[in-house]
Amino acid sequence: MPNGQPPLPRNWQKFPVGNITRIKREQRRMRGALAKVRAWLREEFDKIPRRQVTANAAGITVNAYEYLIDLPDLQRIIEELSRRLGDLPADRLADAVEAAYRQGTGDMNVALAAITDDYTRELTQILQSDPWQRRIALVRARVFEEMRGFEGDTARDLGRVLSQAVQDGLNPMDVKRTISQRFGVSMSRAERISRTEITQSYRRARLDEDRDARERLGIKTGLLWLSGFLPDTRPSHAALHGEVVTEDFVREFYAEGANAINCVCSQVPVLLDDDGSVATPGIVDRVRQAKPQTGESPLVNTNACQCGH
Repeated sequence: MPNGQPPLPRNWQKFPVGNITRIKREQRRMRGALAKVRAWLREEFDKIPRRQVTANAAGITVNAYEYLIDLPDLQRIIEELSRRLGDLPADRLADAVEAAYRQGTGDMNVALAAITDDYTRELTQILQSDPWQRRIALVRARVFEEMRGFEGDTARDLGRVLSQAVQDGLNPMDVKRTISQRFGVSMSRAERISRTEITQSYRRARLDEDRDARERLGIKTGLLWLSGFLPDTRPSHAALHGEVVTEDFVREFYAEGANAINCVCSQVPVLLDDDGSVATPGIVDRVRQAKPQTGESPLVNTNACQCGH
């Protein structure tokens, strides 16, 4: 029988959105794939014949390098770089995002069943429904679109590095350092994409099921906001902790600016009375009164900006 109290996430005072293991796995996979491309590009760059030349300008001796490579051969390297970046494991990230969406649906199914006996939907029924299948197809399509943008940006950036090196005769050691630095930036972005897409998928599934419960079954719910209190938590996110908001508010919040990027907040459903007040206010009081457990995020390097700006 429902007890009116939605189950709170296990780590709700620090990382309420969960999915830590899944996020770590996909970030590790992305880092490994990019590291292979980086090693290949450095090897290809080392193979380019070059010779050191000395020039005098205004009485100043300048050491430069002449790269003995034709433009078509350089273009072939850049095209192969683009192809290899296009082989990054986007399909595996899509699988992880789909798994997070499925988990979000299941967790919301349990939460809604806990707060009211008017909710009688079976999880297998939901997962096999046409609306759910359409939503999961859109979720996967979003991942592939995001990864295409990432791969294209990375390929163009590194292609410019190679072209500039050959054109300006840059020191090979400086060029290889620049390549490593650019890959470092790309790895950070890939990790951010993995984390954001997985957590957003999980939240979106919960919102979708909450909407279905209200529209199909007439269940009146609000969403109790749980903020993740980490060193990089944005004040606008922390301020919502313990507030009961609408599903529309949550969707609009995450559609604005960079609010969705790297966010670990989550929301749980609470049953509302006919007058819109929370039927079981004890759960709200518990969340509001609990002292946040601040500490280092299990997923991020706190020396870097994780706010998405």
